[in-house]
Amino acid sequence: MLKLDKAKPADFSPHLKSRFRVAAGKKSHELELVEAKDSGIKVAKSAKRRSPFSLLFKGAAGKPLPQQMYRIEHPKLGAMDLFIVPVQADESGCYYEAIFN
Repeated sequence: MLKLDKAKPADFSPHLKSRFRVAAGKKSHELELVEAKDSGIKVAKSAKRRSPFSLLFKGAAGKPLPQQMYRIEHPKLGAMDLFIVPVQADESGCYYEAIFN
């Protein structure tokens, strides 16, 4: 299982283009991981924390999920609680971002 407090973009990169299941009330949605990106902000090792990064997911077209905390599951990474925010929507789908500080 992935520990989110220790997670890095490299933990997610092998899972690009894979599906994550999102529990939203009584419904379940699938999101595809399309990007795991380092912010470029370097944190001093003495700070004892990781460099910020973000994940970008793509979901089905239509009404986007509202920004909030969701239980997200992946077959290899396990279950995790992520705060996702809709950042873009077009005819191909809705995009969501999760930021790790």
